Amino acid sequence: RLSEQYAGGMQPENPQEGALLQSKMGRGRADGAEIPESNDSSFVKKYLSRIVAAVLAVVLIGAVFVLLPYQAVHAAKNDKFNETLYWTAGSFVLIAVPVSVYGIVQHLVNYYMPQVQKFVVRILFMVPIFSVEAWFSLFFHAASEYIRAFRELYEAFVLSSFVYYIIELLGGEDQLALKLRVKDAKYGRHGPPFRFVCREWQMGRAFMTNCKYGVLQNVLVKVIATVLVIVLKAKGKWETGDWSWGSSWAYISVIMNLSIMYALYCLVKLYYATKDDLKDWNPVWKFMCIKGIIFFTFWQGFLIEVLNSAGVIKPVGDWTADDFAAGLSDFLITFEMVFFSIMHRYAFPHTDYLHYLQRQRSKGRRSRSGAGAGDDGDALLLFDHDNNVANDDSGDLVDAEYEPPTVRQLDRPLSVSRALMGSVVPSETVSDIARMSLGEGIVGSDSLGRDRATGSESGEVMMSMEEAERI
Repeated sequence: RLSEQYAGGMQPENPQEGALLQSKMGRGRADGAEIPESNDSSFVKKYLSRIVAAVLAVVLIGAVFVLLPYQAVHAAKNDKFNETLYWTAGSFVLIAVPVSVYGIVQHLVNYYMPQVQKFVVRILFMVPIFSVEAWFSLFFHAASEYIRAFRELYEAFVLSSFVYYIIELLGGEDQLALKLRVKDAKYGRHGPPFRFVCREWQMGRAFMTNCKYGVLQNVLVKVIATVLVIVLKAKGKWETGDWSWGSSWAYISVIMNLSIMYALYCLVKLYYATKDDLKDWNPVWKFMCIKGIIFFTFWQGFLIEVLNSAGVIKPVGDWTADDFAAGLSDFLITFEMVFFSIMHRYAFPHTDYLHYLQRQRSKGRRSRSGAGAGDDGDALLLFDHDNNVANDDSGDLVDAEYEPPTVRQLDRPLSVSRALMGSVVPSETVSDIARMSLGEGIVGSDSLGRDRATGSESGEVMMSMEEAERI
């Protein structure tokens, strides 16, 4: 019916039908002329891309299950323990990286929610970066401290990105502040030992700001600590595992542990305050992925260093005890990233961020394939007069009510280049750290619920126009 109306110059009654119909017919008709379904470009896309993908898959499988295991076994027979770790870790890297890269590409080509998906892409990049970094540290053992410094910086960057991700899922800072204002005051209270150093947080913008800045402080501490470690190591004043009073390693390790503990504490408080609002986004798996990677990278390495300083770890092969402790930590990271790459596929699927019509189209295809219908599976979803999605292909009306998304969606996904650039540049993190360094964060409230810095009864951040323009 719609095809006849469009061909006769008539406009559909529902303008959304016309937009969908034009996109549907654009593949087969241009200026009244029929376009052949099979041409050179479609042949290249359909067959050549499959051939290339098959070749890459064969090469990858051969490297993972044949070449690298053979090299590892050969090195073990020759008592070359370090090379055995190299090649075994390489197999783990070649499994984890393609799985994660596939998920990243799926997000970049379906970039319908830029304000949310840019943080998802940053989180997903964590597995490839950590895997490759740990593998390179095994190869270039002399420079492992400098390579590991970049991993720690990105670890803090991902932690802050996850906080921004939660905020954007709930509609942005203003909407989240309104939702938190009606929450129970118990979420703003602190348990031991934080109750002795933190006052109760006023629910609302004060609570959100404290949680956000509590995580961002870890980024600032990690940057300063990384620079100090590089400088001290260059001057020969950095001794890993030295717990003496004059040891720079001991002081920096304690400060970094306290910083990341407080950051995770703020993240947990934000989770418990918003878990009911995030129930449609599967928050448990997301928090498990973030906290799991932080545990298996930072505190796992810290525990290995403590065991090394206690003399538990012994020299192995050509490696000293210090070399083996560092290599063991890197090897375990490459192994663990395989499991986290699989967890990321389920915790951060790109299908959660598709356009509303795209999600309904996918559901329609799955239902028809399950029912064994003999159509081509290419459904056109239309709106009826009540703004419900109607499926004309089978003659059955699918009464799917439209639900406005809490996050702004694009009608068409951004290009991959723009999506990648938007995901790489951390402009919001830099600006918030600058505001935090200027003392704009709220740190608590008095007994009347007023902010100690501004005196606002609502706990909102208030400033003069001159101060806002300066920032």
